[in-house]
Amino acid sequence: MKVEILKHPTDDDWRLCQTCTLVTVSKKPAKPPTEAWKVRLLKANHSPVRTLEFCFRLTDIPYWVSVHLVRHVHATPFVSTQRDDRQDKYERGAARQDAPVTMCWFMNAEELITIAHKRLCNQASKETREIVRMICEEVIKVNPEFRELLVPNCQYRGGICEEFNCCGLNQKYLPHIE
Repeated sequence: MKVEILKHPTDDDWRLCQTCTLVTVSKKPAKPPTEAWKVRLLKANHSPVRTLEFCFRLTDIPYWVSVHLVRHVHATPFVSTQRDDRQDKYERGAARQDAPVTMCWFMNAEELITIAHKRLCNQASKETREIVRMICEEVIKVNPEFRELLVPNCQYRGGICEEFNCCGLNQKYLPHIE
């Protein structure tokens, strides 16, 4: 499996996000956004973070993992076809669920954070966690302001698990009272 970032927020994108944020309070930006401001805005999860866009190329992922990923309705998937008239690697009707596919996955910052919270959870399959972990690592290399947010939901929520069947990972993040 391989992850490549095709699009991520640039300085210009962050300036647009800052402008959209400040217009809501009738202000104009006086200086470029700082990393601290970016982190505060991402944590606040206000609507201007939706102006920050990502696109990933995921290569050689199992078909069944792509099915997990396309369930995120606020991300737009483009998955290589298994149609027999469009590819000749295998017969579609006999294709294994682990047949490798390539996928471009487009989303905004809000959805990326949501995906990380859900798909880094131990309730997600090991393979799905792995590809999302790879995505998060690549994002943090180019946009370090996302570091604290691309974590399992229980870590983000200070140990609170909202899953029906808790895996126990949340115990690691609960505040310890002495």
